[in-house]
Amino acid sequence: MRVKVRYFASLRDLLGVREEEYEVEGEPTVRELILEYVLKRHENVAGAVFEKLEGLLRGEEAGYMIIVNGDRADPDRKLRSGDVVAILPPVGGG
Repeated sequence: MRVKVRYFASLRDLLGVREEEYEVEGEPTVRELILEYVLKRHENVAGAVFEKLEGLLRGEEAGYMIIVNGDRADPDRKLRSGDVVAILPPVGGG
């Protein structure tokens, strides 16, 4: 099945891409998508990305937000074909 992942702000800059499509096996969770597909595709920056997302993947509040098809989702949400996953880093400003 295919899912689309959209990256925003500093995460987009770090990965160097705005969005990607992934061909995935079965019905992975968001956590599995990030660990088994996104980080493997971006091995050159995987360590930096994982450090930024590890709190989120462990279920801790990391300031990052996952949106699936327009709704906030946790890392254990199962994905379905055609889902659009957005990963938003913490927003700063003043």
